[in-house]
Amino acid sequence: MPTDHVIDPAAIHHAWDRDLAPAATIASGDSVAVDVPMAGHGQVPREGGYADCAFDFDTLYHLAGPIAIEGAEPGHTLQVELLELIPGDWGWTVIMPGLGLLPDRFPEGCLRTFDLTGDAIAVAPGVAVPLSPFFGTLGTAPDRPGPLSPFPPHEGGGNMDNRHLTAGSTLWLPVHVPGALFSVGDPHAAQGDGEVCVSACECPMRARLRFTLLETPISAPSFRTAPSDGPRSAEHATMGIAPDLMEGARIAVSAMIDWLVAEHGLAPEDAYVLCSLAGDLKIHEIVDAGVFNVGMAMPLDVLPSLD
Repeated sequence: MPTDHVIDPAAIHHAWDRDLAPAATIASGDSVAVDVPMAGHGQVPREGGYADCAFDFDTLYHLAGPIAIEGAEPGHTLQVELLELIPGDWGWTVIMPGLGLLPDRFPEGCLRTFDLTGDAIAVAPGVAVPLSPFFGTLGTAPDRPGPLSPFPPHEGGGNMDNRHLTAGSTLWLPVHVPGALFSVGDPHAAQGDGEVCVSACECPMRARLRFTLLETPISAPSFRTAPSDGPRSAEHATMGIAPDLMEGARIAVSAMIDWLVAEHGLAPEDAYVLCSLAGDLKIHEIVDAGVFNVGMAMPLDVLPSLD
């Protein structure tokens, strides 16, 4: 029978390291509850301005885990279902000098803090952004000597800053080390694609995730959005993580073609044409240490059901 686990809130680390001891070892099919501090916990005041922040980039991100999955080996795929995501009662966003997409236009630091006890974030008078919580960082450990910076995304996912990974969505990650060693952190209450000013609405998060080990390999992280209650179809999407946007786009589109061929039996040429006619190429993240995350999303309603 699947087991529900609770990760000790003190089981926090600040870098990727394949040699870290697991905070928990679980079986495929088990679920895990985590309680993750916001990025900058203890470094950003709820009341005050940018001058009152005391950023320490060595400990800015708080990653829960790592979680080892029994039987996981390099070449396997880890399926992560995001069952529940509950943000805390406040969050923050900053403009940091020298960072973000437009550092020359915004050379001064700026801090905004937000009350999250309602269902929207009041950004300015009359301007409200609906809460849409997700984790900026979800990943399996890279098979490289650590510790490694938590900021750029990597071959196991990591700091992907993908706002579409909300509750009800499913993420697939390649496994590179025995046990997979999954970690999660950088919780957000809301973010746009790109995270252009360098931060989302950073907040604490309580969450529950379910893990399933698959033996079929994947060439890049991929995900499926939560079922939609509106006119927009749910999507299956692939991600290209690379130091060049064009390379990332090629990785994402190529991985989507592979999925369409393997799962739906399309000829590669037809899959490529479908990507051009119905696929949605997106920049999920453009500001993380020179490594970008480009997505290719395919609406499921253009495809035959797999059920």
